[in-house]
Amino acid sequence: MIARRVYTTLFQPLLSAPIAPTPTTLRMSTTTRSKKGAYTYEYPRPGLTVDAIIIKRPTAANGATKQSHAELLLINRKNEPFKNKWAIPGGFVDENESLDAAASRELLEETSVPPSKAYMTQIGMFGDPGRDPRGWVVSAAYAAIVPDTIPVKAGDDAQDAQWYALNNLPPLAFDHKLIIKTACRRLAETPQVSSDPELRRQLTEAAERLEG
Repeated sequence: MIARRVYTTLFQPLLSAPIAPTPTTLRMSTTTRSKKGAYTYEYPRPGLTVDAIIIKRPTAANGATKQSHAELLLINRKNEPFKNKWAIPGGFVDENESLDAAASRELLEETSVPPSKAYMTQIGMFGDPGRDPRGWVVSAAYAAIVPDTIPVKAGDDAQDAQWYALNNLPPLAFDHKLIIKTACRRLAETPQVSSDPELRRQLTEAAERLEG
């Protein structure tokens, strides 16, 4: 009992003093519960989009040995921002939708290309400040190499859908020049492309052309 009283006497000022908030407690203090029971935070959150870079493999024309140019699928935007400008297919991710599913859905809605015809893999995230005039928007980019037999038809937010030669692209919306350049570099290093020297050369040259 004596030892306990001494302990209490010595440490009573420390036990009763208010605890200074730490970064952890400050962060926890900004956490609240919504009516649905989910946690929310008092921090700004970006919008989330997906983009699809679909490149058509070059093939020999009319049985000739000369290869045609690889082509990129672009859509012409129906709405602002960048109305009437060319862009890669894409759009906002729906609530509770996975990134893979969103990329497939947007590609189908805007170009009529079914997911079964374009096996897409994620090639990067893009979120530089100012990349989208609508605000803070981060995009997950997907890419695929497809054969030259896939028909396209514009729909949803796209008023047109066309194949453009990689070496002759029109002015592009948003930061899509950067996204396409990155996709060309990543695809050029994949096993799927390494067995096709002509396609690899065209992808590498396209990335260099889009530099800057």
